[in-house]
Amino acid sequence: MTNKLDSNRAATIEVCHGPQCSDYGGRKLSEELAAMGLDAVAGDCRSQCPNAPVVFVENRMITKATASKVDERVKSYE
Repeated sequence: MTNKLDSNRAATIEVCHGPQCSDYGGRKLSEELAAMGLDAVAGDCRSQCPNAPVVFVENRMITKATASKVDERVKSYE
């Protein structure tokens, strides 16, 4: 299995903005990712509240996500 993307597109990043993920920093994380130049979209709750905040990069979940975890995952697709 390869993690490489078509060179014409960036990795898809979705940050949960559900209530629990927002309380645990999901919205702030979206802002941090934007400041890093990463384009993230707001996602709906996926019932992963114990793992908040949750981010999906190319539909692969990152639990207790941080900007550095997301950046590391995105770089694995470059």
